[in-house]
Amino acid sequence: MIWYWGANTTVKEEEQKKVEPPPPPTEVDHLITGVKVAPGSHNYHPVAVMIENSTAARPQAGLTSADLVYEIVTEGGITRFMGIYSSNFPTKAGPVRSARSYFIDYLSEFDAFYAHAGGSPTAIERIRQYGIKDYPHSADAYWREPRRGVASEHTLFTDVSKIYNFGVSKKGWDPRAEFKTWLFKDPSATPAATATVTINFSSGQFNTVWNFDPVTNMYMRTMAGSPHKDAVTGAQIAVRTLAAISVPHSANPPYKGTGKESEWNMTTIGEGAATLFQDGTATAARWKKPSRTERLRLYDATTGTELEVNRGKIWIAVVPQGGSYSQI
Repeated sequence: MIWYWGANTTVKEEEQKKVEPPPPPTEVDHLITGVKVAPGSHNYHPVAVMIENSTAARPQAGLTSADLVYEIVTEGGITRFMGIYSSNFPTKAGPVRSARSYFIDYLSEFDAFYAHAGGSPTAIERIRQYGIKDYPHSADAYWREPRRGVASEHTLFTDVSKIYNFGVSKKGWDPRAEFKTWLFKDPSATPAATATVTINFSSGQFNTVWNFDPVTNMYMRTMAGSPHKDAVTGAQIAVRTLAAISVPHSANPPYKGTGKESEWNMTTIGEGAATLFQDGTATAARWKKPSRTERLRLYDATTGTELEVNRGKIWIAVVPQGGSYSQI
């Protein structure tokens, strides 16, 4: 019998090469923003914070730290924000305000820890019904900052890092999250020279203008005619990607026995018209959200393919049918 040692050794070496796993990645996409980060820092469980936008609440704290912000009209045409935090958890955000049911449909995409101060009867019921990871205002993560001439309802703030840490340590919630990401791309190296996006929600106090800066490839937010800045840092709100989606809405009768206007009905599930603003361009789109827990996604209005969004901070303006948005 003849042994071919060299041949067998070569075969074994080739087999070992085939089964050796590839080296672990040094960078991965953050689940919300798509920004390249070190593994392990890409999927901290998101915290969703309700932040009000009445004139008495301005300037707000913490919006510049959010990975994603939803801006939606509430009663009386007043817009409200829901900041989604995962990349970092600021120590001050607010003023914190009450929950609305249609915001819950969006935070359910992330199974987010939910920070708010009370809510509409419908929202409170759905928080219970859906098993939302609820962290309403309490002494351990919230405080008030009274101001002369300002009602107490506009003075509540929260430490988002405490919402996250207490949610994990006290309530036993999972510190990590799993959900499907959007499709991400790198920002264009040759963006459009200039662009101005106008979003009309209801009235002059709540309508916004986003001025595109081609040097930074960012959209800078102006509201009610003035730059919209953070109360803590003084920085103007800026995002990499801006999406405006059209949703049907209708009013409910006043709450029984109070005479107060009820929260609106918002069509959050289904699909509708949208526009994606990034790199100084405007792309006609369709938004689709098949269910409460599935991600809202944007598709090209012509081809039907899912759109890629720039890596970075994202802002979603949910505009009722009476509103409008455009770019010039």
